[in-house]
Amino acid sequence: MENPHVVRVIAAAESVSGDRAKAVEWLSQPLDTFGGKTPLQLTAEGRLDAVISYLHSIASGFVG
Repeated sequence: MENPHVVRVIAAAESVSGDRAKAVEWLSQPLDTFGGKTPLQLTAEGRLDAVISYLHSIASGFVG
């Protein structure tokens, strides 16, 4: 069974990148903004909102 939080992050990342494969790959990329933690690690720690906010910032051109 898929984790609904991970599914939500993938959907948000896909909306930013326009590519599902890139979105899934991004989940394992360390993010400097979060001390080198990956989006998957952050989601597992209960920081889903932080990951989604980060993606919204990228989409708006504020970070990335």
